[in-house]
Parts: sequence; C-alpha cells; structure tokens
Amino acid sequence: MEEFQVNRQRLQILAEQVIAMSLSVEKREEELWLEDCYHRFLRKSGAKSREEGDLLLSQRMAGVAGKAMPESSSAGLKIRYWRTGRHYPKNRAVCRAFGQALGLDAQERLFLMTRWFNRSDRCFEQKDIKDKVYLERIRILEKLKQEFLDKQRPEDLLAMCAPGTAPDENLRYIYCIHACRYLGSSSRRSMREPMSHLDTRGYEYQFSREMKLIGEISRSTMIRHLLILGAPFISRERMNGWLTALGYAPLKKAFRQPGGAATDRMILGILEEYEKECTGRGPVWCMEWLRQTAGILDDALAGAGCAAVNPFRFKHITGGKDD
Repeated sequence: MEEFQVNRQRLQILAEQVIAMSLSVEKREEELWLEDCYHRFLRKSGAKSREEGDLLLSQRMAGVAGKAMPESSSAGLKIRYWRTGRHYPKNRAVCRAFGQALGLDAQERLFLMTRWFNRSDRCFEQKDIKDKVYLERIRILEKLKQEFLDKQRPEDLLAMCAPGTAPDENLRYIYCIHACRYLGSSSRRSMREPMSHLDTRGYEYQFSREMKLIGEISRSTMIRHLLILGAPFISRERMNGWLTALGYAPLKKAFRQPGGAATDRMILGILEEYEKECTGRGPVWCMEWLRQTAGILDDALAGAGCAAVNPFRFKHITGGKDD
C-alpha cells in the first residue's frame, strides 16, 4: 500500500475548532429559535410574564389548562429549564407534548424533535415492523450491514468469527473491532479487552435492537453506525442522504448537540479532509487514513476534556464508561 502522512497541522486546527465550539457558552441556534417560539406563545396566550407563561405551558401539557394556577412556581420550573437550555425533556413523548402546548405547527414540531431535541422523527417498536416507513428505513440499514460484511477480507472474517458461525451472527464483534480502530493511541485498548463488555446481555440486546431500528437510537449513535458500516465509501452527501432517509437531521457545521457537543463539526471536518486526501485512492488506503485521522482527533478531544464529542467513543469499547 502506498505510504501516506496525515496532515496533523490541519487536524490540530480542526480539533481546536471542535473543542472551542463544544465549550462555548453561547446559546445553540436551536435555543434562540425556541426563544422566538416562546415569545410568540406569550403574545398569543396573553400571559403577562414568563413565569405565568411557564405555568400555563405546564398546565397545557398536563391537560389542565384553564384551571386555577398553583401557588407554587415549581410547576413551571421545568419549562424554564427547557427554554433556557439547562435541561431537556426526558423523552420524545414529553418533547412532543411541549411542542403541542407551544402551539407549534407540524414543520416546527419536526424541527423541535430533530434539531432542538436531536432525535429522529420516529421511534419504532416491535409492533411497527410492518409499517411502510419502517420497512423503507430498515432496508437501508440492512443493505449497509450486508455491504459492511461483504467488504471484510475472508481471512479477517475467519479470525473475527466464532468457529462454525456465519459472519452475520458475529456482526456485534466485527463492528466493535472496527470501532476500536477509530480511537486514539492513548485510549485504544487491546483487541481482547473490549470483548469483555460485548458479551453482556444488556449490550447484546441493545445492539440487536439498534440494528433492527427498534427503540430510541440517538443521533450520535446513528452517525457512528453509518460511518463504521459505510466506510470507506463515505462522503458528506452520502452521510446526509442516509441520515435524512432514516429520519434524522443532516450534518450541519454550526450545529451543537444538547449540552454543546460539536460532533457535527468534527465529522464534517473529517469528511472535508477525506475528500482532499483520499479522492482517487484505493479503499484500503482510505480506510487507514480514516482510522489514523479519527485517532488523532480522539486524542486531542480527550486531552481537552471533550471526549464525549467523538461518536466512535462509547462505553462498551472504553472500559465500560464513556470517558
């Protein structure tokens, strides 16, 4: 394979941008948008203060609008926390009720869920497996999984699969072996140690559901799945096409997740560098470039206390904790 050298100077600049964005105290764009929605609600509802508006929203969410307001302001405290970005709803059902109480239209409720709350537009359960939208989306993921296994070299599959088993029966192990290779030198484990976390019944159940698109799957987790399954044939256009088709918001350079993590900036930066460095190169070369680049960024982010920004870092391959 042709030798290459990663441009560490450009990656250092990217890491600094990602860290600065993630540590920024400025409000997210989505929080500013929510402020505008909230002010519109205050005008339409006739609430005389934010405290009164918070209480009214809380009542509407509880289905008791119009009754006497409670004497304590604690009933509206959660609303204040949500609209100021201190906390977020505990699940999509609560987020949906919040949007309805605010009087958002359908497009605004979609933005609230997919951008402000950073979730997919739909969450499927076992009873939905015949749903038309589910069938369309699971076909996309099934195709990516099969292509991922097809890209493995036969000798590698032999080493990664348990004797007498098919590759698809070992998808969890093969996936996590690849995920480990995207971590930095200071945090990369041996190939044996991460396996101790993969045999837990909890992770087996979690991974199986995620690969079937069942239950809540965070956007960061889905970004990781698409990168690992799709590499080395990835680009901004392909990633955004997959995310949109699966009901998630596309990658956006200025987007920060709830809590501030600039994961989108990191991934888009990698993809921009990838296009510069890997166009016209072979898949093995490109894969090695991706792993080295992701590892360099992982080290830089971890050193700045921003390890959680990296979607490749998750508890089942970092010693049981998201450090």
